[in-house]
Amino acid sequence: MAPIPFSNDTIGSGLTLGAGYLFKNEGSRPSAVGLAYVRTSNGTSILGAAGNIVFENNRWSLGLGAVDGNINYDLPILGGAEVPLSQSVTGGGARLEYGFNDEFQVGFSLGYGQSKITIDSDTINNLPANLQPDLDIDLARLTIDVRYDNRNDTFYPTDGYFTSFDLSYAEVEDDLFDGKIGLSDRNYLKGIAKANIYKGLTSTGVLAGSAVLCGTQREAPFFDSCGVGFVDGLRGFSSLGALEEWSLSAQIEFRQRLGKRIGVVAFAGAGAGGDGLDSLSFDNGGAALGAGVRYRLSKKFGLDYSVDYAVNDQGEGFLYLYLGNRF
Repeated sequence: MAPIPFSNDTIGSGLTLGAGYLFKNEGSRPSAVGLAYVRTSNGTSILGAAGNIVFENNRWSLGLGAVDGNINYDLPILGGAEVPLSQSVTGGGARLEYGFNDEFQVGFSLGYGQSKITIDSDTINNLPANLQPDLDIDLARLTIDVRYDNRNDTFYPTDGYFTSFDLSYAEVEDDLFDGKIGLSDRNYLKGIAKANIYKGLTSTGVLAGSAVLCGTQREAPFFDSCGVGFVDGLRGFSSLGALEEWSLSAQIEFRQRLGKRIGVVAFAGAGAGGDGLDSLSFDNGGAALGAGVRYRLSKKFGLDYSVDYAVNDQGEGFLYLYLGNRF
């Protein structure tokens, strides 16, 4: 149970008040349950609860989660301008995973969410509710994922591989003016392929690498698209600054422990985006590097609190405060 400060380029700096419980069922990977409330400097507030239980020697895993919140952010558009948006989100989901052995798992997920996006304008917000240009979306999603995981640890691996492929089918109902005008009922596919590798170089040093390929159809809402810094955890890029239908990125990180509690990292990465695999461009991405410090919150489970600073090839700097490692 702890207050956890964080910094995010999209929603600002804030504090997470959370309580979590980590445990292991005999012969299985770590399980966790938690409850958290998030509040940031730009007025964003989120309440969420989630849990994932692994049992029967990694044979089964069951995850449940729910969230309710209001998120304020600026959406970049053409010409470098930004549109201030306020997005309310309510939803939840469940995931069931079956492990054929300790390394190979297949999971199925169901999720449902309601989202209402309002343009942050005093003129618009003072209009009657039925005239405000709200973008109302109901989204239902079915996902199948395949994973191969032979890492020697879940939170701080020093050896092994993790690969995954997620394929989602989503149905969207889109309305305008508080549901009085129906815009579209549509569906789309989205796929994400990920590969991570971990190799211990010394007794206290680890080299880690990650590559992520994401692709979605143009029918996806912008907040479920792909993009460098958005779906891949690549540091040094605005989360919403390079949204595209396709993105490909890779990053490498050296992690060094300086004791039981303190560690340091150095990292570099690059990514490209576009409207197809044949049109990926670094103009919709770029390269970045940086360094960070780790403080171990749980020596038993290897869970760190992380502070990173990254600079991209445009000279922009980004500070990150978060729980765990980036990949």
